Amino acid sequence: MPLLTLALKDLSECMLKEYFIYVVDLGTTDGHVQSHSRPAIVIKALNELNMCIIIPLTSNLESQRLPYTVLIKKTHSTNLKEDSVALVFQLRIIDNKNISNEIGKLEEYQIGKIKAMIKEMFAI
Repeated sequence: MPLLTLALKDLSECMLKEYFIYVVDLGTTDGHVQSHSRPAIVIKALNELNMCIIIPLTSNLESQRLPYTVLIKKTHSTNLKEDSVALVFQLRIIDNKNISNEIGKLEEYQIGKIKAMIKEMFAI
């Protein structure tokens, strides 16, 4: 197979979809930052850079007491195992190689809540 064809095929296989939930590996960190393998929402796919902006999820519903969080209910669309909290304040950029399986997709009302929380957090 020609090298160019192989490269294009590999690139198309790593295309991420925005507002979809994926399993991501955030490695290990110190403090209160989310780490390890967990679900996260891709809010911006930077496919040309092989990177994306994600919001990690936690199943710890007590996290809702923190500012800049959004409850993401377990639905047929999200395909989550349990209700989770989107930790918008922990938004970050990661390399696409740290993303494995697609889990599901946010519903429109959930996307609206995430977008509103990002605007509120950044005061835009």
